[in-house]
Amino acid sequence: MDPRELNHLFEQMSPALDQEEAMLARLQAPEKAVKNPSRRWKKSVFVLTAAAAMALACAAAAFSALDPRLLSFFQRTPQDTELLGEGVVEVNQSHTYENGWTISVRQALADRYSLTVLVEVTAPEGTVLDQDQYNYYFDLSSQLLPEAENAAGVGGWRSGSTLLADDDPTDNQLTFLWYRSPTSYLEAETETFTGRTAVLSPSRFWSDVPDTLLYWKTDFPLEEWSCTVDLPAEDSGREVPSGQTVLVGEDEMEVTQLYLSPISCALTLQGEEHDSRMWGPVGLSSLMEETSLTLADGSTLPMSRLLDLTYNSDAGQAEAVFQLERITDPEQVVSVTVFGETIPVS
Repeated sequence: MDPRELNHLFEQMSPALDQEEAMLARLQAPEKAVKNPSRRWKKSVFVLTAAAAMALACAAAAFSALDPRLLSFFQRTPQDTELLGEGVVEVNQSHTYENGWTISVRQALADRYSLTVLVEVTAPEGTVLDQDQYNYYFDLSSQLLPEAENAAGVGGWRSGSTLLADDDPTDNQLTFLWYRSPTSYLEAETETFTGRTAVLSPSRFWSDVPDTLLYWKTDFPLEEWSCTVDLPAEDSGREVPSGQTVLVGEDEMEVTQLYLSPISCALTLQGEEHDSRMWGPVGLSSLMEETSLTLADGSTLPMSRLLDLTYNSDAGQAEAVFQLERITDPEQVVSVTVFGETIPVS
């Protein structure tokens, strides 16, 4: 059930002013009047209670609770989960390899152009994974089904991982957020995450000692285990009218597509075709510093988490996918600023 529909249902169940006064009068009446309420009132209370219980049950079924570690990462409370709609996917699949390492995929968070996966990495007993002494990294191999028919030659997807804070630095477990962007949405409409199936296979875990060349890794056979995640058919994002021209360094480019969701912002820029520069205009490198959201309360949300920046030199197109720093209601975004150009969000 959509959260707005749920609120509307509760509003319908709320008593009117005259009903509230009648209820108060009954409660303040002599004891015998309270002891013998009419059967009609009993029936009304039962119906109201049943309807409320049903509505709460529907809400619980419609929205999976976001893992506390994801809530902390996105700086939000459990109440904000409803903004994500069906974007929270419970996974809870684990596998222990012959080398004693265990990989647990706990939860996925998806919208049209971003996929974030919560993964626990557990080393063999007796191993201490100390973040104070080492840098740690983790990677997944991923496949999206069905595969896009015309994705060849249109950029490429990017993936990476973020190590979350460790509550116990002396134990043998670490938690990562692994993420990826779609292959490309420049020319392939099907290349989004909605309605797809993600096949995730742990590939490797490695670490190094800061400021040294010391390095070690453990590989996981891709064929040994994979985790299948069915991604939601719909998301909570929306397209924003665009078409503005922005100055990227010394080049003019047009914002041809702009997308907002509670967890991401994606945009497409169109420049000159047959650009000989492999990475596009030099100014593209500052996209992260020159993109932000302005909210209805006047605050500004910077775009500091760039998941993907891809340039197609033949088409003269660039695409970027940002992960928001906090879960944000798209309805509260009043404008998007790209390279100094303010794009209003109607």
